[in-house]
Amino acid sequence: MVRRKSVLKTQTSLLKRGCLLSVAVVVLVLAVVACGGSDDGSDSPPATADATLSVLLMARDVGVGEARLPIVVLLSDENRTRLNDRLDDLSFAYRHIDDESFVPLNNVVWREWPVRGGAYTTSTTLDRPGVWEVQVTLEEQGKKRVGSTFVQVEPESSAPAVGSMAPVTRTKTASTIDEVRQISSAFDPDTRFYSLSLDEALANRKPTVVLFSTPAFCVTQTCGPQLETLGELLDRHEGEIDFVHVEIFDNIREMLDTGNNNIGEVAQPVEDWGLITEPWTFFVDADGIITARFEQFTTLEELTEATNALLAAG
Repeated sequence: MVRRKSVLKTQTSLLKRGCLLSVAVVVLVLAVVACGGSDDGSDSPPATADATLSVLLMARDVGVGEARLPIVVLLSDENRTRLNDRLDDLSFAYRHIDDESFVPLNNVVWREWPVRGGAYTTSTTLDRPGVWEVQVTLEEQGKKRVGSTFVQVEPESSAPAVGSMAPVTRTKTASTIDEVRQISSAFDPDTRFYSLSLDEALANRKPTVVLFSTPAFCVTQTCGPQLETLGELLDRHEGEIDFVHVEIFDNIREMLDTGNNNIGEVAQPVEDWGLITEPWTFFVDADGIITARFEQFTTLEELTEATNALLAAG
């Protein structure tokens, strides 16, 4: 049996369009801890030698233009303590690596996750490709602690951008729980997510929300919670908006039966949408134009904001 694409192959071809890589792996590669003061000539305050921060940017597929940046901040102590809901103490800034000075990020919002912890999110414009730095400063008890992370910004993202037409692709459908279990790794399947193929949803002149995720095989363990959170949104807007869940892998039943993650075949819709990470959530208006997109886990609060904007625009 010839497989179209295995998980191992996709993980070793990150730069090719249509590949898939868990954002958890990318975070380990991109996260850089700033140990000590800034030597870039900017006005950033020096950090104390014994107190630094770890800054993790939970986004990988970033292109020039408007970008949503989910950020996790931790103390670099033996417990890797997360700094949750600390906006009074933290300040955020960013710059292109070729620039001397940082620009403040003033629209940062704390988003609490339903399981534990959370992330700080912000949206900003990245006007050039190349390496960008996000810097976080903690001011506490007269001390300043500084941490940075870096992200490679491409001329355009691999995933469809806000303002572009949603790729029209057929996805698997099911009407019973048993049928859903053949096409989805959801732990507690909701048949409403599988009643329409994505191409049908995009053609019926109603807004659509589509989630690409794999609950059983998500390395970051956020795909299941994301699907559950989207279910709450579906409860509020059933009949008003179409909701579609697309499983990342095409042979999910075989993976579950064998317990072998490495035999996974990436589903064609994932390739059609150019996704290299997961989970991804997209909001699409009645004309098929993407109005919002979210890489990585997104809270109900943030999804609700995007839903209200989608419906207000008609």
